[in-house]
Amino acid sequence: MTSQPQVQVPPRYARVNAWVISRDSDAEVHFLKSAFGAVETPGSRMLDPDGDIGHVEVEIGESVIMLFDAKPGWPSTPSHLRVYVDDARATVDQAVTAGARVVTRPTLLAFGERVARVRDPQGHLWWLHERVEDVAPDELAGRFADPDAQEAMAYVQRTLREELGTATTDQP
Repeated sequence: MTSQPQVQVPPRYARVNAWVISRDSDAEVHFLKSAFGAVETPGSRMLDPDGDIGHVEVEIGESVIMLFDAKPGWPSTPSHLRVYVDDARATVDQAVTAGARVVTRPTLLAFGERVARVRDPQGHLWWLHERVEDVAPDELAGRFADPDAQEAMAYVQRTLREELGTATTDQP
């Protein structure tokens, strides 16, 4: 096994951080505040010479998400982001109230997580995970063999296929 190099990461950031490019980053920040309780990092918002958001950061828990506005002519680049939440059902409701559309209803899966998906008004797909229980590795095969677990997994996979199959490159 190769050892990982010692990488210097600034405080507040993880080794891997998300960039979210939106047509309207200000609207995305407001969605993230309403849906997930995000907090805009004070002093992080910077406008570019065109008056667009060139950089802004929000924090959701201990994670930092960086955002900036897309320029005219750029293709849509919807993000797919996973967020761990305390209550998937309540978070889906909050996201819908903030303008999102449900893609996958909260569904308990065999590996011990309730999973849901929402598409936000800017076109980003949010994977909401609620940890329900720790499942021992030797128990997983038996759980996945259960017909109810197979049906739940098939639903989660089908809704993603349907959502991505209907997506177009000119989404908001």
